[in-house]
Amino acid sequence: MADGQPPADGAAPAAPAEGAAPAPAEGGASPAAQLPAGGQQDASIGFVTKTYANYVQDIQQAAEGLRQRALALQQDGPAQLQQLQSQIQPQTQELVQALQEIKSPIGLPTSSVVEIFGWSSILLLSAGLSGLVGGYVLSPIFGIFIGRMGAAILASLVLPGVAAYQLNGKDGNTAETRFQLLLLSLAQGVLMGHAVAYTYLSGQPIGFVTPLVIAFAYPLIAGQVGTAHAPLLGGAVGAAFAVQFALGLISGSLSLGYLLLSALYSASSAGLLQIAFKNLNAPNRIHLYQILLVGSFLFSKALVFGLFGSSEPPQSS
Repeated sequence: MADGQPPADGAAPAAPAEGAAPAPAEGGASPAAQLPAGGQQDASIGFVTKTYANYVQDIQQAAEGLRQRALALQQDGPAQLQQLQSQIQPQTQELVQALQEIKSPIGLPTSSVVEIFGWSSILLLSAGLSGLVGGYVLSPIFGIFIGRMGAAILASLVLPGVAAYQLNGKDGNTAETRFQLLLLSLAQGVLMGHAVAYTYLSGQPIGFVTPLVIAFAYPLIAGQVGTAHAPLLGGAVGAAFAVQFALGLISGSLSLGYLLLSALYSASSAGLLQIAFKNLNAPNRIHLYQILLVGSFLFSKALVFGLFGSSEPPQSS
């Protein structure tokens, strides 16, 4: 066939040359456009569906695991609770007996009592000073991250517990341990200052006065009554409460909140003395009692401020 001549009628069209693009179909559509376009889409949807099905299966397995644990706890719970109660009950009874014991002579050296309450007064003083910073300077910043109740729990329960655990094996008579307790009290004071910020009480006792009076009164009373339990305990704690009462009377701060907080400070001191009388055998463990005393004072303060505190300052008469 000569070049430029059309093919004869009925003849098949010539095949495209090698490497040439296929001729478009009738109507201008390319062959690729005529193929189903859902292949890649179906693969994506299937993958997503399978992924979520795996999620559902994981959730079902987790729920089944929780159900099995709940059933096991329901079956074993009473026995575990009884075992826990059997472990706690002797310690609770021992604690109650220690708090109620007032007849046996006191064998705890006077120097240990002086060290416990003497350094505790310093710790409470530092906590009170740092509380001013936490209440008037840092409270707006702390309010972004932690609420007042959370700050009170941290100051009176969490931090003392963590410190007692970490310092349990250390010697409480060293300067290093006392410095660590001082840093702890500063942190506790800042948190407690934020906890009671903008909460007003008609009057409150000065916290460090109670252990300070006990530190001075205890050896004086011990020189008079010796190791007699009830007179020594009642005399030291009673002297501390009497001084707080006198200070409130002189300053005109006597109120229900003031008296209750003073009583709680005295009760915390008496309880700690009772525990120390029975259990404190090693003098290098006094720092644990100092941590406990400061924590109980701060807890008492948070409690009284929560019950009797007001958002409005007291009206001056």
